[in-house]
Amino acid sequence: MKPLLTVSLIATTIISTTALAKPVDWTPGIGGDVSFMVGYSKSNSQFNSDNHTTPNLNSSGDDQNKMFVAPIGSLSYTFNDGDKQLYFGTNRSDIALGRFHVDIGYRQKFADSSMLTLSYIPGVLTQKTWQDPYLQDVERSKTKTSINAFSIKLNNIRGSRFSGQVAYGKFSVDHERSGNDPLLSLTVNEQATLNRNANVLYTEASYTKPFSRSLILRTSLNFTNIDAEGNAMRNNMYGVAATIIQLLPQSSFAFTLNYKRALFDLANPVFNKKQQDNKFGAFLAYEYNQPFNWKNWGLVSLIGYNSTQSNINFYDSNEMLVSIGLNYKF
Repeated sequence: MKPLLTVSLIATTIISTTALAKPVDWTPGIGGDVSFMVGYSKSNSQFNSDNHTTPNLNSSGDDQNKMFVAPIGSLSYTFNDGDKQLYFGTNRSDIALGRFHVDIGYRQKFADSSMLTLSYIPGVLTQKTWQDPYLQDVERSKTKTSINAFSIKLNNIRGSRFSGQVAYGKFSVDHERSGNDPLLSLTVNEQATLNRNANVLYTEASYTKPFSRSLILRTSLNFTNIDAEGNAMRNNMYGVAATIIQLLPQSSFAFTLNYKRALFDLANPVFNKKQQDNKFGAFLAYEYNQPFNWKNWGLVSLIGYNSTQSNINFYDSNEMLVSIGLNYKF
C-alpha cells in the first residue's frame, strides 16, 4: 500500500553519521552541500511503476532493475549569532529508501545542547503509483501521489541523550480508482474502502548512547497512524530501529536495522482479508572524507534493503538499492 512507503517522506530511516556523531558548529552565512549519485535498484513490488501489468493478484510483482542518476543537495543560511538556521533542500539519505522530497525549515540550538527543528514538506516532488492497482491482465494507468507535512523535532532534550519527533501530513492520490475493475464485482461502498488518500501521523522517541568518542548507538521506537479515507487502508504501524555509528580517522559509517508491524482496520474486499504486514529494513551508509586530498569533497555510498511480508501476497515485496557518489560541502 502506497501510504506506508510515504512514511519515509516524513521521517528518514537512515541517520546522518555526521549529525549523530558530534555537534557541528554553524558558520554564519550561506552554506550547504550537493551530491551527485549513481546507483542501481531492484524491486518486485506490485507498485513499481515498471510493472505495468500483473497476471496474478495473489503474488508480488515481477523483478524490475533500474539504473539512476540523482543530483541532490541542500542550502542553509545561519544567522550571525551562530545558533539559528534556515534550510531548504533534499537529503541524500532518502535515496536508500528510493524516495526524494524537498523540505524547508528552521533549526535553533540552545545552551543546554538541545536543538529544535521545525520543517515543512511542500509536496513539490511527486511519486508515481497506479490509479487502480488491482487490474489484472490489463495495463494499469499511472497517477501521481504527493505528501504535504509539518514536522517538529527536538534533539538532546534538555541536554540529555533523548530526542523526539512528531510529524503530521496529508497523502494525496491524484486519480484514485482502486477497485473500479468490473471484473472484481465490488459494490460502490466496497470500492470506497480502498481509497488511499490519507492523513498521516508519525511519532518517534530515540536515545543515543556513545560507547566511546568513535562508537555510537542510536535506538528508537516509532508509531505511525495512517487515517485513510478508505477503512480497509487505515492502519497503525509500530516500529523499532537501531543504528550503530563508527567514526574512523578519515571516514565514517552507519548501519541501521529496523522492523515495523502494520495492522489494518478492515478487511480488504479484493482479498476478503484484513491486511497485516511485517516490514524489515537494513541500511549501510558510508562516507570517506577528502578523497585524493580534495578539500570539502567526500565519497559517499548507500546500500539499502527493504522487505515486506504480508498475509496478503499481493503486498509482498523485496527492494534493494546500491548507490555511490561524491558530495561537496560549501
